[in-house]
Amino acid sequence: MLHDLNPQSTLMAQGALRMLRPHRLAGAEKVRVGRFFDGGYAMVDRFEGIEAAYSLGINDDVSWDLDMAARGIPVFQYDPTIPQLPEDHELFQWKPVWIGGTVDAETNTETLESLIRQNGHENNHDLILKCDIEGGEWPLLQRTPNRVLRQFRQMVFEIHNLGYLANGVDGNNVRKAFLNLTASHYVVHVHGNNFGGWQVVGGIPVPGVIEVTMVRKDEGTFAVSDEVFPTPLDMPCNSNEADLFLGRFEF
Repeated sequence: MLHDLNPQSTLMAQGALRMLRPHRLAGAEKVRVGRFFDGGYAMVDRFEGIEAAYSLGINDDVSWDLDMAARGIPVFQYDPTIPQLPEDHELFQWKPVWIGGTVDAETNTETLESLIRQNGHENNHDLILKCDIEGGEWPLLQRTPNRVLRQFRQMVFEIHNLGYLANGVDGNNVRKAFLNLTASHYVVHVHGNNFGGWQVVGGIPVPGVIEVTMVRKDEGTFAVSDEVFPTPLDMPCNSNEADLFLGRFEF
């Protein structure tokens, strides 16, 4: 477990984490999408008009994808670590490719932008995204142009290793990634994945892995949330251990 008490890390962590301050979308409720415990996420219950969902990272769980398909939303799925989908559906389209910050044919790596182009969605701004790619999200977060992120009305990210904030270079890259995300979207929900435990960065306890739901800023009127996390919608990812208490997630 990382246990960093460097005061310079405190400033870096506070500055970065403030960008993830949860907000409420006026007039909108949230709903759990996906299965109980690990694999389910709290999202704003506004899926009307969504043209397509992008699911990055599958492993053995397509419960989120099935919930999207149940709403009539086609799901474009990407995960090269599995030989086949654990469960198929007529609205699923799976490809075994890696997702990164740059296109690389040798490693079978595509960018989010290149996938959107391949699927004919480059002019579509009614998309939705779920990304759980075990640390591979950092190049995506840092290098995906914000004009591409703005194509997604909602995004769910599982973000690994906030302990990067304890390192000067890595911490600055985290800050840049969060600036890119929050230029167009507000965080509306946070949940600590208890499989990742706690890390201490500059004396600040943070979850090693955090699930973040974001909504595009033009979706309505937002205000800083007074919710306490976890909420009744949340469940511990590891059902044998307590959920991580994040409070209001304000720094």
